[in-house]
Amino acid sequence: MSRIAFATDPDGAPLSLISDLSSHTTALEAQPDCALLVGEPSDRGDPLTHPRLTLHATACFIPRDSAAHPALRAHYLAQRPKAKLYIDFADFRLVRFDVRLALLNGGFGRAYKLTAEDLNATP
Repeated sequence: MSRIAFATDPDGAPLSLISDLSSHTTALEAQPDCALLVGEPSDRGDPLTHPRLTLHATACFIPRDSAAHPALRAHYLAQRPKAKLYIDFADFRLVRFDVRLALLNGGFGRAYKLTAEDLNATP
């Protein structure tokens, strides 16, 4: 388990920038199936009552020489401008998470299972 910063790609999929020096990078290369826990920590009340979203996904590393990399790099930097300091370091890579399903827990007694289609639905 690790804490990472992420943005979203143009299609709304989670996109992150991770270092080859991190243990989670090695783990994702060996087993790309993963889960991302999204939620805001709070210093008040029982943390189990706060909303959170668990995304079940597959990690897809974006090669620097791929056609998609320049646009994804620019898109990531637009959302995470401080990453400009290290995005071009040799050990950092973009990784896109293709979400299969999600579990939304809105607090006690409010849990929902969402499909990838649910997450991509337009209102």
